[in-house]
Amino acid sequence: MKCINCKTSEANKESGLCDACENEELSKINGLLYFPALGLILGVIRIAIELYSFTIAAFNYFNETGFLSYYAMGVFVLLICGFIVSIYAAWLFFRRKKGTRKAMIAYYVTGLIIALYLTVLPAIIFDVQQDSDNIILLMSGVFGVVIWIPYFIFSKRINMVFCR
Repeated sequence: MKCINCKTSEANKESGLCDACENEELSKINGLLYFPALGLILGVIRIAIELYSFTIAAFNYFNETGFLSYYAMGVFVLLICGFIVSIYAAWLFFRRKKGTRKAMIAYYVTGLIIALYLTVLPAIIFDVQQDSDNIILLMSGVFGVVIWIPYFIFSKRINMVFCR
């Protein structure tokens, strides 16, 4: 039986692909890796929109009052750092570079730090009540750290795709 992809070599019984085509298929971003890929794309878009809207709001507030709090400056710095980390992680992920594992871990940790700074800190300092958007932001940060960081650390698939 010939390989179903290249039709030149002898195929393995389990997959129907030859060894070369099977190795090529294993090195692609597919399967469970679609979820982090989608998360990266949406994360870059989301943080760019948040950075833009926060910058406009902060400038408008500063023009009216002439004051910008340390909390607002911290949000601005964290959003810029989050945007840079997101772009870097997306670039490494989609180029399938060797440093993707560390960049993705930094991406998820940065996301959790931003979520904590935007939700928990105002609740503690300013006694702000949490709405559903804040809870979703916090849960996505926790989900990224709890689920995806162990996946990127322990998965053998990550070694095949990103650590050639």
